[in-house]
Amino acid sequence: MMTPSGLQGAIFRKILLGKQEGSSVRVFRIYLLTGLLVMAFAGSGNTAWALQPGDPARGKEVYNQYCYKCHGMNGDGKGEVGGVAFPPPANFRDPALWKGKPDSFFIDVITNGYNYGKMPPWWDVISKQDIQDVFAYIKTFRPK
Repeated sequence: MMTPSGLQGAIFRKILLGKQEGSSVRVFRIYLLTGLLVMAFAGSGNTAWALQPGDPARGKEVYNQYCYKCHGMNGDGKGEVGGVAFPPPANFRDPALWKGKPDSFFIDVITNGYNYGKMPPWWDVISKQDIQDVFAYIKTFRPK
């Protein structure tokens, strides 16, 4: 005798394997396959996804914990480590740094790093929301 959950599984297998006909079954298969593909690829990689808008006040806290040693308290790239790093860390006060670069470029650099490890990736240290917040704070250094 088949249990209710076993019966549901049998019906599900019939639908997936094409044992039942009808347009509603075909539509179900298309939606199911689409949903599985979205779930499979949505979390792959280290893509920086926009969450809540960044909070500069919270970003300053995170920046002062992780970023200032290289980029400096004033965002000028002259932190404790910045003076000996080659190439030097980004100077967020330099207009040339911002020219022609979308916000997504900076989010990606914070998330995945840059220049073969000179700027390390932070995706595994701080949350995605922290990355948004840090970027919101970094934008306060951008010349007007």
